[in-house]
Amino acid sequence: MDNNRSKRYALFALGAALGSALGLVLGSLLTFWLGEGTLRAIQRGLRRLTGGDDRPNFEMLLQ
Repeated sequence: MDNNRSKRYALFALGAALGSALGLVLGSLLTFWLGEGTLRAIQRGLRRLTGGDDRPNFEMLLQ
């Protein structure tokens, strides 16, 4: 039973490490292909949609 648990932890750690490395490589390739300016514009758009923009929301101030 203890051997099975250690195998699960080892597989989880391996999967987490592999996923992190793959995400880093794919993110770097995506930045290289699209360009840094395009990715910054996408990030700003996502921040605006989620409300994480640093600018004040004037509609909320008018209430």
